Amino acid sequence: MTRSVPRSTRLALTVVVTTLVVAFGFLAVSQSPSQTLTSRTRSSRIHHHVTISSSTTTSTEVAPQQATSTTSTTIDPGLLPQTTTLPSSTSATFQAAMVSLWQGIATDSIGAAMPSFFTLDSYLAVKSLTDDSYDYAHRLLEHFALDIEAAHALIASQGGDPTYLGVRVPTSEANWVTPGTCYNKVGYWHVPGARLLYSINGVEHSIGIFSLISWHGEWYVVHLGLANRATNTGVVDSAAIGPGTFPPPGGC
Repeated sequence: MTRSVPRSTRLALTVVVTTLVVAFGFLAVSQSPSQTLTSRTRSSRIHHHVTISSSTTTSTEVAPQQATSTTSTTIDPGLLPQTTTLPSSTSATFQAAMVSLWQGIATDSIGAAMPSFFTLDSYLAVKSLTDDSYDYAHRLLEHFALDIEAAHALIASQGGDPTYLGVRVPTSEANWVTPGTCYNKVGYWHVPGARLLYSINGVEHSIGIFSLISWHGEWYVVHLGLANRATNTGVVDSAAIGPGTFPPPGGC
């Protein structure tokens, strides 16, 4: 594989992707996610360390899936109304989104991962900040690009040819975030610490998805790594050998 692009080019890509999200909604991706990864040096959870969660596992929906199929989306979910429906991790939309997330990590490409990410229109409908569009582009989306790069680097450092196995979501720990909480004007479901599963040379590994939130009855990534960070660097959340464990419930 060729080397990943420099961070300056990545940030430029972030701006381009933001424009595409506004104009066209979700991006459809169809390349195979089982890839050989390039080794890179990038910060993960604390500088270059990776932290393992010590929480007790709770009941969960497990959604294994084939990493060879994706689904095209022609309507931005943000243009659909919000609902109070608790999302399922076994829905076809969510499973396809997680394949896209894996493709983005495998290829170090935010564009490939975008179908898994909370859309700009959804964010504008939810938030009540001074400049929601700026926050989306320069915090959420930029951190997502950096976290994709950090996860790519971590998996590359583990050697072998990684294969996507599926995702675990602690759905029973989801909480409804009411309007007026966390600068939100619309309610939504939130669940922390879902686990993205993959194998290398027959050994199962996993990394955390820091926050999933709902829109129109489906889960979307809003933070892959930490929601808050001291420096503008990529973060891999709670990497583990094996399926890993879930964090405590709560958050928004």
